[in-house]
Amino acid sequence: MSLRGTWSRIEALRHPSAGSDEWLVRAALVGCVPILLAYGTAGLVYGNLPMFTPGGFVDMPGACAWLTATMAWAIAVFVVDWLVRGELTVPPAPSVTVSVKRWRHGMARTPTLPPYMLSSPRSSGLRIACLSTAVVACASALVGRATIAFGWQAFARPGGFAPQAEWPLYPLQWVWPWLLPLARNRFVLGLIGVGVALYVLALLLQWRKVRGAWFPLLFVVPMLLTLNFLGSAAFDFAAARHLGGFDEPELVAALAQNPGRYNAFTFLSLWGAIGFGTVGLIVGFVLGRSKEMDEND
Repeated sequence: MSLRGTWSRIEALRHPSAGSDEWLVRAALVGCVPILLAYGTAGLVYGNLPMFTPGGFVDMPGACAWLTATMAWAIAVFVVDWLVRGELTVPPAPSVTVSVKRWRHGMARTPTLPPYMLSSPRSSGLRIACLSTAVVACASALVGRATIAFGWQAFARPGGFAPQAEWPLYPLQWVWPWLLPLARNRFVLGLIGVGVALYVLALLLQWRKVRGAWFPLLFVVPMLLTLNFLGSAAFDFAAARHLGGFDEPELVAALAQNPGRYNAFTFLSLWGAIGFGTVGLIVGFVLGRSKEMDEND
């Protein structure tokens, strides 16, 4: 695609349309694939993986983490198949040939079958397998976590391949000094203040019947969450390793006692920031400029 064509597509994103919405949704799905793959890989490496539930993040150790990783990989394969093949539609019906048969006296009447049967929508065996695997793995992980809560430790093993590995946390090893200012209390309070101010502004614009009243909030909040998660990841990484002059014995002890769990939550903060800065930003942009948000005002 030429540079002019790319620029015209970017310009078209400012105006809600079916084409731009489809392009943005595909971009969000593309961003989901590496996040899901990295998420599953972290569970296999650390032997511990937080799963998001309606009640918040649940710690998934041992086999539960492996099952959660299987769910993430299955969803990633499903998304890739959707991006490559698109939505599966009904195949076109074959051409119909009408034949006329004259009946004569003495001929037995036989029922005439229709020339073709109405075709049903095609289903992908790969997609069905991916969704089935994801559902079974998710349910099994939750059941296993429930058994651990009741004292049965069978699902708590095996552990990860390398609980102390730091390569899934790349590039925190290099950039943590530049991200530490994002973890300061004043900066975090400033992020909360900006979020509250945008919410009040959205309510005011909604009351004034201004089109796109929720756009500033839905577009900026993912960026605020990105900065917050980056600061949290940098602080957790540095404080538990005696970097940056921190004196946090509780974090040092947590890393020493259960490195897989500690590194998994640090990984979650890092890739949570990546997710909000990519997929979350796109989703917020689409929702903020949608006509449905204006109709709800």
